[in-house]
Amino acid sequence: MNPELEYFLNQLINGLSLGSMYAMIAVGYSMVYSLLYLINFAHGDLYVFGTFIALALCTSGLPIVAAMILAGFAAALIGMTIERTVYRPVRGASRMVPMISALGAAFVLRTIAQVTWGTEPMAFPALISRGAGITIGEFQIQYQQMLVLAVAAVAMLVLTWVMEKTKLGKATQCIMQDITTASLMGIPVNKIIPLIYGLGGFFGVIGGVLFSSYYNIISIDMGMWGTIKAWAAAMLGGVGSFYGSFFGGILFGLAETFAGAYISTGFKEAIGYIVIVIILLFKPTGLFGKKRAKKV
Repeated sequence: MNPELEYFLNQLINGLSLGSMYAMIAVGYSMVYSLLYLINFAHGDLYVFGTFIALALCTSGLPIVAAMILAGFAAALIGMTIERTVYRPVRGASRMVPMISALGAAFVLRTIAQVTWGTEPMAFPALISRGAGITIGEFQIQYQQMLVLAVAAVAMLVLTWVMEKTKLGKATQCIMQDITTASLMGIPVNKIIPLIYGLGGFFGVIGGVLFSSYYNIISIDMGMWGTIKAWAAAMLGGVGSFYGSFFGGILFGLAETFAGAYISTGFKEAIGYIVIVIILLFKPTGLFGKKRAKKV
C-alpha cells in the first residue's frame, strides 16, 4: 500500500474515533437545546461528573462497561433533578434567567467534583486492551478505535429508534415544534422534558467515558471543554438536530485530526472552528439545521 495512502487512512480512523466521541457529547447537548432552545451550560460538567462516577465504580472493582452504564443512569438522574429544581421554575422567564441558572448548576457540579476527586488530572482505565487490532501494512485499526466507532453507531441507532418508534420520541418531536400546543394537546410536557434531560446526561457520560478511556485521562477541566466542543459540533451540524449534532461531531473530529496531521498541531484546535465559521457563512442554520418558524 502507498505510504501516503496508509498515513491518510490512519488519520481518517483517528478522526472518526475522535469525532465519534465528540458526537456522543454533542447529541446529549443538542437533545436539551432542541426542546427549550436553552444553552445548557451544565451539560459539560454533568458528563464529567458522571465520568468521575464511572471511575469511582471502576476503582471499587466493578467492570468498566458496567461502571459506564451505571454512571450513565446516575448522570441521567442528576440531569432530571437539575431540570426539576433549576430549569423548570424559570422556564417561562426571559432567556437570560435560565442561562444564569444553567451556569449556577454547572458551578455546583464542578465544585462537588473538585471537593470529591480533586483538581489534578487522573488516570482512567481503558475499556479494552490497547492491542494492535487489524493491521494492513502500516495501516492499523486498534481494537479501542473499533469499539468507539461501534458504540457511537449503536447509540445513534438506539436514539433513532427511540425518536421515531416510541411514544417518548413522538411526544418529544411534538414538544420541539411547539411546547404550548403540545401541552394543550394532552402531552405530559413536565414528564417528557426531564426524560430528555436524562437521556442527554446518559449519552454525555457514554461519550465522556469513551474519551477518557481512549486518552487514559480525566480532568475537571474537561467540563468546560465538553460544553464548548458540544456547542461547536451542534452549530456545525445544525442546532436542534440530533442527527446534525452527531455528524457535526464527526466532521469536527475529522477537521481537527487532519489539521494536526497535515498542517500543524498548533493549528489543530483552531482549524475546527474555522471550518465551522466558513460553513455557517454559507449555511447559517448548519449542515442539517432548519429555520425555526415564528408566529406573530
